[in-house]
Amino acid sequence: QLTIIFKSFQECVDQKVYQAEMDELPAAFVDGSKNGGDKHGANSLKITEKVSGQHIEIQAKYIGTTIVVRQVGRYLTFAVRMPEEVVNAVEDRDSQGLYLCLRGCPLNQQIDFQAVRSAQATEGRARRKGPSLPAPPEAFTYETATAKCREKLPVEDLYFQSCVFDLLTTGDVNFMLAAYYAFEDVKMLHSNKDKLHLYERTRVLTPGNSAPTGTHPTLWVALLCLCWLCLL
Repeated sequence: QLTIIFKSFQECVDQKVYQAEMDELPAAFVDGSKNGGDKHGANSLKITEKVSGQHIEIQAKYIGTTIVVRQVGRYLTFAVRMPEEVVNAVEDRDSQGLYLCLRGCPLNQQIDFQAVRSAQATEGRARRKGPSLPAPPEAFTYETATAKCREKLPVEDLYFQSCVFDLLTTGDVNFMLAAYYAFEDVKMLHSNKDKLHLYERTRVLTPGNSAPTGTHPTLWVALLCLCWLCLL
């Protein structure tokens, strides 16, 4: 389930709540409206359906924000473009909803992708030495996962590595599409087309900067059952 709350803003928009669940991606807010209500600036907040049941966009022009919500297979994904001034204006007590945007995944949700890959390779060698057992139909090796991900993601960046990791751990090809659409959303939303591809992610964040530094590569993974995003 994904819930997005737009708080009432001066004489511009009423408070609006958007809620989506698996197989239910509405093109309207919970109250049935498609804009910011009865106030003078109501049309500065509106929902547009791009693909029925699969892709909607919410434009909140009064705070310069765009949100893209998709259903990919059995999963919901979202991407947000928000001005830095709006992010920094959020008070500390309200910043929990923006934690992932500001600080990245918590340490206990970070997974060392190279360690996972090494463990899988070791397991594969042990299996070859032991009795021959049929593999599950959804099983991917590192080689077959990378080949599958290259079909949609030819550049071996963070989106590609995320795709490979998800195929190795779940066998669900919908994650390949999720990574592909995540990159497509970034191409649409990012203002600097020279910075579309992300490569290494690390466990250390520099003060006041959401972009991590260092040389220890990890893959940030978050499985979200319920996500609240609260906007000004």
